[in-house]
Amino acid sequence: MTTQAETPEPVTYHWIATIQTARGQIATDDGPVTAVPGVHTHTTIYQNIQAYLEEKYGANFVVLFFSLTPDQL
Repeated sequence: MTTQAETPEPVTYHWIATIQTARGQIATDDGPVTAVPGVHTHTTIYQNIQAYLEEKYGANFVVLFFSLTPDQL
């Protein structure tokens, strides 16, 4: 009998990013993001958030600050 590996429970993280656009605009955004340990990585979450910021601000920006931490006290 084969057993199927259980997928870990999703974990909610809170992210904060400050960017500067090519026109000099500085903006800080934040929000929750859900990740599954062992499936998602810090890199994949960062890439997803970067894609979100590109949709919102355009592709020409640099990240000045980025934080991703578990959303818990």
